[in-house]
Amino acid sequence: MRHTPDEIWLEILETLNDTAKQDVYLHQAVPVALTPEALNIVVPSAYTLARIEERFRADIQRVLTTLVGGQCRLIFTVEAPASEAPESLEGPANSSLESGATDPLIQTDNGLNSAYRFDRFIVGSSNMICHATALAVSENPGRDYNPLFIYGGVGLGKTHLLHAIGNRLLSYQPDKKVLYVTSETFMNEYVESIVNRGSAQGFRTKYRTADMLLIDDIQFLQTKEGTQEEFFNTFNALHMNSNQIVMSSDRTPDNLQNLEERLKSRFQWGMVAEISMPPYEMRIAILHQKCQDQGLDNLPDDVLSYIAEVVTTNIRELEGTLVRLVTQATILKEDLTLDFAREALSDVAMPSSTIRHRRTATSKNIQAAVANYFGLETADLVSQKRTKELVQPRQIAMYLCRELTQMSYANIAQAFNRENHTTVIHACRQIEKIIADNGDDEQKINLLLDQFR
Repeated sequence: MRHTPDEIWLEILETLNDTAKQDVYLHQAVPVALTPEALNIVVPSAYTLARIEERFRADIQRVLTTLVGGQCRLIFTVEAPASEAPESLEGPANSSLESGATDPLIQTDNGLNSAYRFDRFIVGSSNMICHATALAVSENPGRDYNPLFIYGGVGLGKTHLLHAIGNRLLSYQPDKKVLYVTSETFMNEYVESIVNRGSAQGFRTKYRTADMLLIDDIQFLQTKEGTQEEFFNTFNALHMNSNQIVMSSDRTPDNLQNLEERLKSRFQWGMVAEISMPPYEMRIAILHQKCQDQGLDNLPDDVLSYIAEVVTTNIRELEGTLVRLVTQATILKEDLTLDFAREALSDVAMPSSTIRHRRTATSKNIQAAVANYFGLETADLVSQKRTKELVQPRQIAMYLCRELTQMSYANIAQAFNRENHTTVIHACRQIEKIIADNGDDEQKINLLLDQFR
């Protein structure tokens, strides 16, 4: 057969609409076998399978029939992913990971945490490019993306990706020398090498002979002139030998203040990739994975949906809120219902910082609030793009402008770079229908309204 399973699956995804191409669950599916009779797809959990079956099975089967023939059936198998870490990183403590316990922090002398792997990283529209480039670097280090510079806010998965890159490389090339450090560790070891002159050569040998250097929170090198000089020399030594460098930061290289220009320039030699806050559906997927890890199979979907609605800051807080809620229900011996979640998380749904700094309702502030909530850029809302993931957020933002400000339809249209005010009228009517239907999306609108009222 002229097609491999991967090729057919990629063709299917390309043929489907934009929603399917960016769907977080489809990106967890792995094609494993193709015959004239069947395309076999492995998914990591029953929940992932249910979401794919519900939303896309008919469309996937239709495309598969067109590409391969009418006798080819779509077969899904649920199979928990195996660890990508090498055997040398596995230990007795890691066995609890497969049974659904909380992730252990398993560290080795290379600094890697073997619990952070690619198969445990949820992929979606907010991190798709970062994930793809990180995976490419783990398979072909020192080639296409050197250095790889990953930036984004706190708790979005940058550290996870750095560890996953190192673990994956070691899984098939265990003889490689991989080092993961924070910039603070690098600085402290550099200072120690100056104080104890006998260790200076050992410090340089350690870092400049690494096949792969993974350095976290590079922004902390700002203002540290001596450490910047040493890292500059380390960077040059590694890059000259085609050894891979991966860095993470909370901002782009251009926005790193008090950092030497020659370092900023080198940070942009390879690939600069952003990782942003996951949108609502991806937050749901992350919560389901956390539940699976902790053996929480019976948590109601409406409770998880509520957590995903109210926690929009970062993944760390998202997972922490889930743990907090489960702990409270256990201690109080309460059923974990939606009403209990609303009561227990009342401070999360309306944090004190929001009350103290309640936003002024202007078109720009409304656009920023809606963009942040849905994990988008404000520029997306006012652009001419009409992709499915932008339509409803844009309509909600227009509706909020009409409800919370004195702007006319024409003024709102202008604020969203629309020539015709009928677009705004249509948007408001669509959102009014959602509210009248009392659907799940109404809660999103009410939470956004609460930020201004």
